[in-house]
Amino acid sequence: MNYDAMLSLLDELAQEYLFLDCKNIDIPTAGKLLNNLESIINESQKIKTPQLNSCGMGLSQILEKIILDMIKDKNQAADLLEEGIRLMQQIADSFKNTGKYDGSIQEFMGKLVAITGVAISGSDSSVAAESAETNVTEVKEEPLQVQDESLMRDFIAEGLEYIEEIEVNILNLENEPENKEYINTIFRPFHSIKGVASFLNLEKIRSLAHSLENLLDKARNGEISVTAPLIDVVLDGSDALKTLIGQLRDTLEGKKVDESALDIPALKTRITRIEQGFDSDMGDKKVGEILVDEGIISKDKLDEALQINKGTPDKKIGQTLIEEGIVKPKQVSQALRKQVEQVTDLTTIRVDTTKLDDLIDMVGELVITQSMIQQDLKNQLNPDKQLTRDISQFFRITSTLQQVSMTLRMIPIKQTFQRMSRLVRDLAKNAGKNISVELIGEDTEIDRNMVDEIYNPLVHMIRNSVDHGLESPEDRIQLGKSEKGLIQLKAYHRGGNVVIEITDDGKGLDKNKILQKALKNGMISSAEGLTDSEIYKFIFLPGLSTAEKVTDVSGRGVGMDVVRRAVEKLRGKIEIESTVGVGTTFITRFPLTLAIIDGMIVKVGTESYILPTLSIRQALRPSQEAYTNIVGRGEMLDAMGRLMPLIRLYEIFNIEPRHREPWDGIVVVVDSESGSKCLLVDKIIGKAEVVVKSLGEGLKSIKGVAGGAILGDGRIGLIIDIEGLFELSEGR
Repeated sequence: MNYDAMLSLLDELAQEYLFLDCKNIDIPTAGKLLNNLESIINESQKIKTPQLNSCGMGLSQILEKIILDMIKDKNQAADLLEEGIRLMQQIADSFKNTGKYDGSIQEFMGKLVAITGVAISGSDSSVAAESAETNVTEVKEEPLQVQDESLMRDFIAEGLEYIEEIEVNILNLENEPENKEYINTIFRPFHSIKGVASFLNLEKIRSLAHSLENLLDKARNGEISVTAPLIDVVLDGSDALKTLIGQLRDTLEGKKVDESALDIPALKTRITRIEQGFDSDMGDKKVGEILVDEGIISKDKLDEALQINKGTPDKKIGQTLIEEGIVKPKQVSQALRKQVEQVTDLTTIRVDTTKLDDLIDMVGELVITQSMIQQDLKNQLNPDKQLTRDISQFFRITSTLQQVSMTLRMIPIKQTFQRMSRLVRDLAKNAGKNISVELIGEDTEIDRNMVDEIYNPLVHMIRNSVDHGLESPEDRIQLGKSEKGLIQLKAYHRGGNVVIEITDDGKGLDKNKILQKALKNGMISSAEGLTDSEIYKFIFLPGLSTAEKVTDVSGRGVGMDVVRRAVEKLRGKIEIESTVGVGTTFITRFPLTLAIIDGMIVKVGTESYILPTLSIRQALRPSQEAYTNIVGRGEMLDAMGRLMPLIRLYEIFNIEPRHREPWDGIVVVVDSESGSKCLLVDKIIGKAEVVVKSLGEGLKSIKGVAGGAILGDGRIGLIIDIEGLFELSEGR
């Protein structure tokens, strides 16, 4: 059962929900939520989780009624949506861990009935367990018809903005056809247009957007290549959608619409042909043949033009087609470009990303072999001097090859930053704030596999800066600040990591309010000894929001924990610096590549483990007096001037150690978002760069272990996941 896929869908739903304002409904955001719920309902049927099916269908019903303004108490509706999302996450977690859900959703479904008038049968766990299907019985009402002109006008405005976004990014994709991030930025607007058009019963728009979305999905998954024909058809498709949306606006304004201006079936034929790979190579075809193959003109029309040209042999066929009104100049221009496409630019070549990843994997194997050879040389009593010199040269070449191969994975962060800049503009407009954006280090390169992963955490931090951090123009003037707020995005490389900083010049974090909320929620029993940095990190814990009111941006307590998890998933680290009245900075550090980790190799008994260098604060051999055992808190060590919990690695992994007492072994102080702790190990072997190897599907979900690495002696060392290790130790 693919419960991980379901949990991923639910995380995405929770993230999208943060953008929803139930009192002032935003159609595109609501459309995304409906699309996500549809995916969850479909997936729940596949993995036979009827409770999730019931909850998903119920949330779809309440969301539709919110959009249609059929629910008076919007706050109650928002609370119910949030409760439903949390409940579905609990159900999915339970199914993943135990294969079942013993709780009941009856109370939640009852609330849904009360607010929507929709009854969903089989919602209780005892009933739902009997079937994976869920039947919906609605109270008798008229078929759903969306006739609200304001909803249509919202869709028109947003839809045209989406088209502009597509046009900008399709040109970027033409310059970098292998950049999957550009494909994603084009895919999302089509997906949003499709979802909202479907809800508003705009079938022509929905169908065309769906076809273009499918085409881009195949390109994103590597099933087809990004070629000039694909670029052209997406541009033509966006033009057609712009025309259809314009026709919708004209209809609302009572203007006459000429629907014959568009040939949607011919456009869909072109999309289908490109999906099937027919237009990926035009070879030596002539302009007229290319136009026929693309469905722009018929064979009869081409023959007719060729007949006209017989009297003027010097005249180009494209010129005749334009003069006869059969094609547009743009279409002939595109056909000419395809005709000469086979002339390759010798300065660059396109490489399949799968081949690139295979190359990098093999370089990783070469690095592992180098480490083994190096270890063997150390073990020789009288190594051959010439052999030693030759191998030293081999090591230098291998090291250079490794560095070059890693750079092949890197792309500039510029596009991601530009998307954040657009986000700030939109958020500022909605919030009635005046905000400028400053971008620094746009050419800083990051691993291409990280681009999609860092997008959501950056979005959440930006939204919190706009909503919580920056004051309104009136308040800023009263405080003696500039009326216009500032958000600065900065990226740079430091110490083998890429650092991304998000800074605002707002009011800063309220340390006392965070402490009070943490104490109230039982997250801590006392504030004694906590540093400012540790207090600020409480905002990353689930359910801790100090917002005085819930907005469409934040305040529900389901956002910043998503940021923390996303950063940790990338083996990254996040810190906060804040000064009241001056502003706040979120500092995230990620490894330059996900393929190699900089770590410290330690021994526990006969086993080797790798601790990520990014998480290590200090290594020491404590005195016996530094050890204490506190009732209710367990074993503690006085390290770095404060008491920290002690974790015995040999107990966690059930192995026989050389040293059982902290003062006989070595203690490594490590930290994560949840705090700092001391790890007891037997010995520190040294620092090394190791190639990360997956442990496979069966072992990837083991807590406390992030992967494996082949060490210089040929043995396998486990890479420790510090946050997971902390969770394991607390559960013992």
